[in-house]
Amino acid sequence: MVVLSAPRVRINNQHPLKMTSLKSKLQLALLNRKKGRNLIEKGFTLVELMIVIVIVGILSSVALPNFLAQTTKAKATECTSKMGAILSQVASEALLSEDDANTLKTALVTEANTSAPNCVFEVEDVASDVFEGTILGAEDLDGEYAANACVNYKTSVRDIKTATGESAEDDVADADCGQEAST
Repeated sequence: MVVLSAPRVRINNQHPLKMTSLKSKLQLALLNRKKGRNLIEKGFTLVELMIVIVIVGILSSVALPNFLAQTTKAKATECTSKMGAILSQVASEALLSEDDANTLKTALVTEANTSAPNCVFEVEDVASDVFEGTILGAEDLDGEYAANACVNYKTSVRDIKTATGESAEDDVADADCGQEAST
């Protein structure tokens, strides 16, 4: 085995260093190898990408049904809010005139049925100081939403009972306005 020797170099009073061409070639090879490995390590492996895809799939399969349920709830809330507004306006008008209140009720129900495609509103004429109404789901809420509502315009008692789900029409309770209302 032949050993090559390099000249000794002193820099700033340090200990002398021996450098051989073999040692410098080895360092250069290690440096190039490390650079090549860094380039490879900058990307993701196929396994890592597949794991991320599986996790995203699981999260979306859990979140999507909850999101859809929330949109149904929001549509049902819109129907309930419209019925509450109709009953409040009709009750206010009924304090002045029951006939005018019945006319207003017809106009408001017609407008609500055209502007809210997910709901079908029905409000009965006044009986014993009480206006009663029902809401049934339509389109997206068909069979999934139902409500009974009433307002006693003399006592200002208003009640809305709602039900959601597949048997909403059968499950919805009667609204109670403090006085037996006609059916």
